[in-house]
Amino acid sequence: MAHGITETDGMMYTGAAPWHRLGKNVEGVATAEEAIAAAGLDWNVVTEPVYVQGKEVPNKIAVVREDTGLVMGIFGDGYQVAQNRGCFGMMDELVMTDEAVYHTAGSIHGGKRVWMLAKLPDDIKVTPGDTIQPYILLTNSHDGSSALRIVLTPIRVVCANTLTVALRAKEGTGFYGKHTRNLLTRAGEARELLGVAKAYFDHFGQQVDELVNTRMTVLEVERYLQELYEFKQDKTYAEQDHRVRTAYEGTLEQLGHPTNTIGGMSGTKWAAYNAVTRYIDHERPVRITGAGLQADDKRLDNSWFGAGVQTRQKAYDLLVR
Repeated sequence: MAHGITETDGMMYTGAAPWHRLGKNVEGVATAEEAIAAAGLDWNVVTEPVYVQGKEVPNKIAVVREDTGLVMGIFGDGYQVAQNRGCFGMMDELVMTDEAVYHTAGSIHGGKRVWMLAKLPDDIKVTPGDTIQPYILLTNSHDGSSALRIVLTPIRVVCANTLTVALRAKEGTGFYGKHTRNLLTRAGEARELLGVAKAYFDHFGQQVDELVNTRMTVLEVERYLQELYEFKQDKTYAEQDHRVRTAYEGTLEQLGHPTNTIGGMSGTKWAAYNAVTRYIDHERPVRITGAGLQADDKRLDNSWFGAGVQTRQKAYDLLVR
C-alpha cells in the first residue's frame, strides 16, 4: 500500500477488535515478547554509515530495518536506536504489577512507527451504556518522527474513540524519552506512571462527570467548534478555509450519531467533545490511493501521532477551562 500498512507491517489484538479494525486476533498474550511476536515486530534495526558519491559522510548514520533493508532515517552519530524488544520490554514492568493485559501492538510505514497498548483495570462508568476503559499506550519511531512515549490513554468503548488528554491539574501523566544512550535505563521513570494512573483516571472521571452534566445550547456548540477550528473573525462563513468548514460541518454531523445520544448525553459538553473525537478517529477525510484499509490506518496515524492529538487536547481544554 502507498500509505501506512505495508506488506512488512503487522498488528495483533486481544479481545474486541480495536477501533481501526486492523490486525489479527490472538489470545493468551501475557508478555511484551509474545505481543511482539504476534504482531510481527520481532525484527531489529541497525546503524550503517552514510555515503555520498562513494565517500562516507562524517558524523552521520543511517538507521536500517535489518530484515527488509528499509532505510528508516538519517541521523547524527549521537542517535541511539531503541529496539522493539527493548522499549516494549519496559511495558512488562509496567503491566505485570497492575493486572493489566496486552491489547494491541503493531507498526505502520514499514516499521517506522510502532506501538503497544495495554489495558488497565477499573473501567469508568459515565452513563448507562457509556463506559471508558483505561489504557497505557507506548509508541516509538525508528525514523525520528517522535520520541519514545508512554501515556495514559482513556478509550470510549461504545465508539472506540481515543480520548488521550493531558490533564492540567495532574503532572507526570506521561513518559517522554529521546533516542539517547540512557533511554532504556529510564524504566524507573516509566514505572512512576503506575503511581499516578489511578489519580489520573479518577480526575479524568470527575471531569467527564462534569461534562456529561453540563448542558450546551446549539449556539454554544457552534461557537465552541468555531473556536476549536480557528474560524477567522474577519471573514464570513463562506470565506473560511474549506478544510475548516469541512471539519466544522463534519463534527456537527456527529452530534446526532447514536454513540453521542445514549444515556441522556445529547446537548451536553460530553456530547460535543465526543463529536470531535469521533470525527477525528472515524470520519475525518483522508487522502489515499488504491484500496483496502488505508483510510483506517491513516486515521490511526493522525489520531495517535499527528494533528489529531493536538485537536483532541484543544477540544478538551476548551470545555474544562
